[in-house]
Amino acid sequence: MNKKCLSLVVMILVFAVFVVPGFAQNWTGNGGGGMSLAILAPKATGLGENQSYLPVLVQGEFVSNFSGYSAISVMDRVSLQKVYDELLSGYYSDDDEAGLNLGHLTATDYILTGNITRTATEYVLQIQITKTADKRTTASYSGRFTFAELDNLTGIRRASLDLLKKMGVTLTAQAQRELSGAAAINHVNAQTALARGITAQRQGTEIAALSYYFEAAAYDPSLLEAVNRTSILNANITGSNIGDNLRSDQQWYDEWKARLTETEQYFDNLNRTDSIPYTLFYSGEIKQGAQNYNNRTATLSIETHLHGSDIWTVAIERTLQMIYDGLDATGRKNTWGLAGWPQRGVTNLNAFTRQSNNFNVVFELLNDRNQVIGRQTLQSGGSWELKSGRPIVTVNADVGRTLNFQNVNIDNISDNMMIRVATVNGTDAGTAARNGVLQIQALTKSEFDLNVRMANLFRFSRGTILGWGDEGNRLLRSTNRGIGIVFPATIWGDPVIAIGSRAFQNNNRLTEVTLPDSIRSIGEAAFHSDYTTPQLHLKSVTIGANVAMAFNPFRYTYKNTNDATALTDDGFRVTYDRSNKAAGTYTYSTGKAMAKNVFVFSNITEWSYSSPSGTDR
Repeated sequence: MNKKCLSLVVMILVFAVFVVPGFAQNWTGNGGGGMSLAILAPKATGLGENQSYLPVLVQGEFVSNFSGYSAISVMDRVSLQKVYDELLSGYYSDDDEAGLNLGHLTATDYILTGNITRTATEYVLQIQITKTADKRTTASYSGRFTFAELDNLTGIRRASLDLLKKMGVTLTAQAQRELSGAAAINHVNAQTALARGITAQRQGTEIAALSYYFEAAAYDPSLLEAVNRTSILNANITGSNIGDNLRSDQQWYDEWKARLTETEQYFDNLNRTDSIPYTLFYSGEIKQGAQNYNNRTATLSIETHLHGSDIWTVAIERTLQMIYDGLDATGRKNTWGLAGWPQRGVTNLNAFTRQSNNFNVVFELLNDRNQVIGRQTLQSGGSWELKSGRPIVTVNADVGRTLNFQNVNIDNISDNMMIRVATVNGTDAGTAARNGVLQIQALTKSEFDLNVRMANLFRFSRGTILGWGDEGNRLLRSTNRGIGIVFPATIWGDPVIAIGSRAFQNNNRLTEVTLPDSIRSIGEAAFHSDYTTPQLHLKSVTIGANVAMAFNPFRYTYKNTNDATALTDDGFRVTYDRSNKAAGTYTYSTGKAMAKNVFVFSNITEWSYSSPSGTDR
């Protein structure tokens, strides 16, 4: 091996950081422990320009699945990209064997490669896992999918299941069910945004990449790759103020003006090509209204709800704020005449003026003979805008409406009827959804009603539950008994990913809390309460794995009749940490009266843990 090859191998060994999974419940045996794997993005043939992110998406989901469903050490993509950058830099000659063969250079036992080929009717995914020592194929997979099956990750998950088994990993029944089914929507959204960001960054569009990385982190705060990539770009932007000592003020100004121009061009393109992420939900329950006996007609109705995802605004806002803060950090924006940015732009694009969309959605009511017996148009719309000063992006509130099908001939009404969305703004509804104009989702009556209730029960914004809503406050006023809360995983399609600071502080009747697996963080004093009745305190917490917690989120104070107090040290959180932040149910078991009737919670041994399967760890 020559010196050039040796230098690259040393670099790889230095930068190769492996993701060590902590989800032992997904496999039995050693789960492939002791093996290491580098996962490359598959090569692509025939993809359209708007599908250029797909190979990176496939790569990212393989990384996620092999990391989460096995003990195989997976090389992180940032380190892998450094290998590629070095390999393709032109430093290595064509006759350099090591330079031509990445398999000789990786610091892993195995390497995953593959191809995505688009045909006239489908997408063919071919994957190989090769042992780097002897170049023998250890596992392979070939499957045919629709674009949707790749884009929503179901095809990649099925491929992962097959490959993991061929690599000797024995998965639990639950893990096999998960990989055989659909991924959670926030996971899909996060992985897609991350893939689009990586693709944009490779294409040299820094602002687009930054926006996508923020979007990925907003949908899934535990996606550390998105957070890390955001930090790197942030350092590039906010670190520009050192340039004053290294280059002329004119050149520094030119660089910042180019960055602001790129930002405005990106958002102008976003306004013209991407709609505000609105989803129209409608209930499958058809209600009977007024009947006209003379005309033999009746009014039938359904409930609809137009929801604008404010998760989307997080990515836009954080991107603009990072650029704004970087410009502010230069200390030169007034001198350069840029103090009014972004409201006063450097181009004539007016990229940050108020944006709105109007929707004309034609619904049809069909009987069991597939006959259209009613047609009605729902008119609705949404908008987003930028507040002055440091950029704050707002999206308008949700809109719920009843859609009435009037004058329906009762002789055409059947026991089983169907609702069909015909067009959106004059375009076929399926085409409109694929083009991002408007997503439409049918819900059962129970699903629709649950979303309505959850939106009224909690105050919810940008993925964070902030506390009780109107219905929640009415619930508290109507009872003196202990109550339990089962938090939803989504509200109108937006993932519930956090409980805000002091969200349920001094809600003294909470006895049970069930949190969905989507929760990634709990804010300071979120469930901190003062208790006057020993029987009414939090006795059960069901929670997912690896939830980050701020200071004392479950701390208690008990005051007895003699006004003595006892502060807890948050026994639940300590027990959770000592259980390696494992998913399951944590139960406060005894709670005994102590001297002077002071109720003491601080003994952490009184919190017990049971796994989701019922087996204590």
